[in-house]
Amino acid sequence: MTLNSREIFLMGFYVLMIVGIGVYFFFFQIVSPAHSMLTNKISSTEEALLRVTKILSTSDIVEKEFDSFQGKFSPQAIKETVSTDILQDIKVKASEAGLNVINLKPLTVKQDGLQGEFDFKLETEGHLKNFGKFLYDLDDSPYIFGIKHTQINAQERGAPLKLQLLLSAVLAKK
Repeated sequence: MTLNSREIFLMGFYVLMIVGIGVYFFFFQIVSPAHSMLTNKISSTEEALLRVTKILSTSDIVEKEFDSFQGKFSPQAIKETVSTDILQDIKVKASEAGLNVINLKPLTVKQDGLQGEFDFKLETEGHLKNFGKFLYDLDDSPYIFGIKHTQINAQERGAPLKLQLLLSAVLAKK
C-alpha cells in the first residue's frame, strides 16, 4: 500500500499537530510552573541577600558604638578615689540645689561584667522644690544615677523636709 502525496501531507500535518500539542502541554503544565517556582525562589533569595547586605553594611557602625560603650563600661579596678569622686559630686549637686546634707555614706560596691555599681545612702533636708532640682541635676552628672529607695519625712509646719535616698551610681562617662 502506497500513500499518495496528499495522504502523506495530511499524515505529516496530524503528526506535527500532535507533537505541537504535546510540546505545548508539556511546556505549560510541567516546565512553566517549575520555572515560575524557581523564579520566585530566586527573587526571595535575592531579597534576603539585599537585607543581609544592608545589615552587614551597618555592622561597622554597630561595632563602633559597641566599642564606645565598652570603653565607657569597661571593667576597671574599683578604687576609693572613684567612690570619693561620686560622693563629692553628690555633695556639690545637693549644695547647688540648696539642700543641707546631713549624712552621706557609701554602702556597697559591685562590679558586674562591664560596669561598676556604687550604692550610697543620702540624708538631706530642704524644701521640696530643692529636692526636684537636686534630682534633675544628678542627670547631668558623669555617672548614671538610679534611685533605689526614697523616703520623705515631714517636720513641723514651716520646717524643712527630710529626705532619705538610696542612690546607685554606675560608671558611664570618662
